[in-house]
Amino acid sequence: MNNYMIFGLILVCAALLCYSLIPSAGLKYLWKQKSRKRIKEGRADRRLYLTFDDGPSREYTGELLCLLKQYRIKASFFVVAEFARENPDLIEWMKEEGHLVGIHSVEHKNALFRGRRFIREDIRESVGTLETMGCRARYYRPPWGHLNLWTLFFIRAMDLKLILWDVMAQDWSARETANSIKEKILRRVFPGAVLCLHDGRGTAGAPGRTLEALREAIPLLLEQGYVFERMDAYEY
Repeated sequence: MNNYMIFGLILVCAALLCYSLIPSAGLKYLWKQKSRKRIKEGRADRRLYLTFDDGPSREYTGELLCLLKQYRIKASFFVVAEFARENPDLIEWMKEEGHLVGIHSVEHKNALFRGRRFIREDIRESVGTLETMGCRARYYRPPWGHLNLWTLFFIRAMDLKLILWDVMAQDWSARETANSIKEKILRRVFPGAVLCLHDGRGTAGAPGRTLEALREAIPLLLEQGYVFERMDAYEY
């Protein structure tokens, strides 16, 4: 490999870093720093924000909605547009129960190294899909939290708010059990935390284990004095 090839490779790597890797990692870092600042300044009360990605799922989302209704909890759902089109009744159910519905891409494709056209159409189609169902989408969570400079441009141009998270329980993984998910939730939460869980996709029936975990975790969190809010009540 000659010097020109090495120099070209360095330029490509630098461009990728600036285009997507640094924005993705940097915004996750800033989100966590803001959460720590809110706690330090005493602005974080005992609110938690339950959020769910990758649905709606015919198999699991209805059961989740029943569980949330049992405890009078309002949550935020970041839905995949193709699944929303397959399950319009579940989107209507979310609306009727007073949950927030946001977008999570059209087909859950990784946007890390995608170009302008893909990002623009992915966000536009996601927003448009929800609009046909009577939802005004104002909140966006990119799959895996991966984004690039075009993502930031279009969410600003379309007046969307980027939503990341503070707590995950790896509930999509086949290695996790309902008990391990529950323990991670209880161990990792803190006042003002945004929890990212999943009501669709995942490995080997993963959302079912998430439901089992929440059946035990929710009453314990309520006993600890936590209350649950939608993301539109989140203090940025």
